[in-house]
Amino acid sequence: MYKIHIENECNCFKKSNFENDLTFEDKADALMKAKVMECRMNQEFCHTHYFEAEDMGNEIIMRSVVRADYEDEDEDDL
Repeated sequence: MYKIHIENECNCFKKSNFENDLTFEDKADALMKAKVMECRMNQEFCHTHYFEAEDMGNEIIMRSVVRADYEDEDEDDL
C-alpha cells in the first residue's frame, strides 16, 4: 500500500477538491497521481507556496515552501 500525504494543508488545498492521505495499491499509480497533483497545485493555487512531491518509499510526501517574493528578484536585476 502506498500513500500520498500533504504535509501542510494550506488554505488553497483545503478549498480545493484534492484529498489528503490518498492510498494506492501500485507505486507507479501513486507517483503519477502525486506528480499530477504537484503540477496542478503549482499552477492553479494562489502561488504563495511551491509544492514538491518527495518519494519516501511507501509514502509520497507533498511538501510546500513559501515562494520567493518576485518583486525582490526584479529589483536585483536593475
